[in-house]
Amino acid sequence: MNKEDLKNYKYSHKWIKEQLEKYEEQVTMVYNISQSLDGMPKAQNKPNYAIEELMDSYAELINILKNEQKKLNNIIKQLNELNPLHKTILTERYINGKTLEEIAANIGYSYHRTCRINGDALNEFDKVGKKWQDMAKNI
Repeated sequence: MNKEDLKNYKYSHKWIKEQLEKYEEQVTMVYNISQSLDGMPKAQNKPNYAIEELMDSYAELINILKNEQKKLNNIIKQLNELNPLHKTILTERYINGKTLEEIAANIGYSYHRTCRINGDALNEFDKVGKKWQDMAKNI
């Protein structure tokens, strides 16, 4: 994972939540439709085929969501490798969505110093990601 993945964490997390909500709505609708059918397989019963196709497409969606969640979990693991100050700043900024001004006030540093630390933390985050990639290549 690199700093761009970290910066997109919040948006990816939001996208996953939206997709799961849509999935839940569709599953409810499918179950309501299937309950109104008699359950007997008939060639003329086209809604059953539509339901099967819908469920297949959602199985694919669930696989995509699982992969996205794995990426987000890796970002959290990578953050845990950083020193506490860098971890705090990056977590507050890119996961919790706070501004650098808010973070500076919370940690007791000036805005400009917090900006510098944020840049250093992003670079450190990239170094940890590259180290993990190098380790994965060697395995």
